[in-house]
Amino acid sequence: MKTKFDSIVKVKKQAIDNIQRNIQKINASIQRLKEEIDSLNSSFLSLEIPKEGNFAILNQIKHQQSILRDEIKRLENQVVILENRKREFLEELKKANIEYEKMKYLQSEEIKKELKRLKLKELREMDELAILLRKSNES
Repeated sequence: MKTKFDSIVKVKKQAIDNIQRNIQKINASIQRLKEEIDSLNSSFLSLEIPKEGNFAILNQIKHQQSILRDEIKRLENQVVILENRKREFLEELKKANIEYEKMKYLQSEEIKKELKRLKLKELREMDELAILLRKSNES
């Protein structure tokens, strides 16, 4: 049964779906970054500082460690930014769900009103038919 709220409900549902897709994309990005961080951490831990040998090699390893630490910090900052964005999307999702539920409620109320109106119309028609049949049987 069509109501004036059908299109609004559809738009609200699309908004919810869009927010959920964005949250899924952010979750995938966070997961990918965390895997990259884990990989860089294992690379960092695999670097062994030589106990003897050339000073240039020691400097090179220290430089590699510094680069890895900086990259890990950069990725961790990206994760924090994405998690903040995810929280924002979750708030939007909460509000969008409330709006969607309101519209669904109004839609269902409209359907109930229409069904009640149709039922009353049917009852009136049945009463008129019964009156007509009674009059035709009395004549």
